[in-house]
Amino acid sequence: MTNQNRFIRLFLFFAFIATHSNSIAQVRYRQSDDSYLSISGTSTLNVWTMNSDEGKYRVEFEISDEGLPIKLNSLSLSVPCESLKSGHSAMDKNAYSALDADSHKSIIFILTSSKISSGKIECTGNLTVAGSTKSISVETEYQPLENQALLFTGKKKLKMSDFGIEPPSFMFGTVSTGDEITVSFNIKLIPTRR
Repeated sequence: MTNQNRFIRLFLFFAFIATHSNSIAQVRYRQSDDSYLSISGTSTLNVWTMNSDEGKYRVEFEISDEGLPIKLNSLSLSVPCESLKSGHSAMDKNAYSALDADSHKSIIFILTSSKISSGKIECTGNLTVAGSTKSISVETEYQPLENQALLFTGKKKLKMSDFGIEPPSFMFGTVSTGDEITVSFNIKLIPTRR
């Protein structure tokens, strides 16, 4: 191989690396103030919902030039138990007791694997509630917004008993909640500046 051919190959190799590096960027995100997570369920009296806007998300994506996520490198979520509010103090108090919030301050999710397809991300990770950890999968839809922001929405049905939680009861046991709950989220993520 001549020196000229060797030079051309080296040039093409570095040009490919430079182009590839420019087309994919690792971006960290933080949640916007209008992001929220809710937990809803049923009771012998009515349907109930508890909301939190205090979840802390740490997320890192690899993003294409078009601003679309192509790989989810890391994701962790921490929701303080006592940030969940129903609008009824008695229900909140019983829910915190059921969650053992004195000993386990937060509900935590840590990603272990993910798969991205058009407009959707399937996340698998470890969810810890009341000190009990289970592997779960959650499918979320995403939508690109202005300035590289991303909006994520989704729902996941769970059972309290899977985490060793006894469904709370109220009014001296005359009102009891069902075992199944639905976790819903509407999370807007904004790129952080390094």
